[in-house]
Amino acid sequence: MKITKDIKDQLLSYDTIQERLEYMKDMFKDETAYLVTCGPSLTEQDQKILHDKLKDKLVICAKQSLNYLNDICDIHLVSVYNYQKYEYKNDNTIRSWQLTACNMDNELDRIVNEYKHDRIDLYFPVISGPWITLEGSTAFTRNFDNWKQLGKDTQVMWGPGILYESGFPMCYLLGVKNIVTIGWDIGDLSRYEGDRDPNWLEQHATDLYTAKVGQGPSYLELKNTIECTSAMYDWFEKEKIKVQILSDKNPADARFERITIDEIR
Repeated sequence: MKITKDIKDQLLSYDTIQERLEYMKDMFKDETAYLVTCGPSLTEQDQKILHDKLKDKLVICAKQSLNYLNDICDIHLVSVYNYQKYEYKNDNTIRSWQLTACNMDNELDRIVNEYKHDRIDLYFPVISGPWITLEGSTAFTRNFDNWKQLGKDTQVMWGPGILYESGFPMCYLLGVKNIVTIGWDIGDLSRYEGDRDPNWLEQHATDLYTAKVGQGPSYLELKNTIECTSAMYDWFEKEKIKVQILSDKNPADARFERITIDEIR
């Protein structure tokens, strides 16, 4: 099942974000979502083969991964960070923005007046600094139940990372029972070794990002993001949601099943 023009038009007919989120709830109950993000392993997949495999499936793209599967993306997860101008090839793509709770009005203004977006289909605030520190994030607290709030409330906790703040909460909202992540690599702690600053890593963006150098996660952010995947696996199992990982670089808990592109049917 894909997002159709009728679904998009019905979504936009609702005035409030809460109404729109409620409309989306369980729309893809018991189906599979293909959650695509910008890790280096994404560009290692054959673009045409991946496109052909996913063209009739529910595809959720985070940020610049849209550029890899633009015309078949159903939901695009966007934030104002690492932003680039998007040219949508599929008018039915739902554009879902995550905003900083303490700066939401300013960020909405930037989207419309600076980024020149004519549509904001969904948006919701992420509770992050200065309201919480890393110790209050989902990765640190292991409170994955906050992902359920997206259908009941219009805000979620800081991840860190767009999959923890938008991707997995969106999948839960839609009611899917299987999630296949593509390009979800998390990161490599070994890159902090040697003479690198262990508290802040300056890393180059992948080919899917701009050529600019950006700041990666802090050492503690990345460490907690990796370590929390053990509790995350237990949470998904409790919720009866199966998560499969298409990446040979992801250091998440080994109990998550790893698959190859050939196994997508």
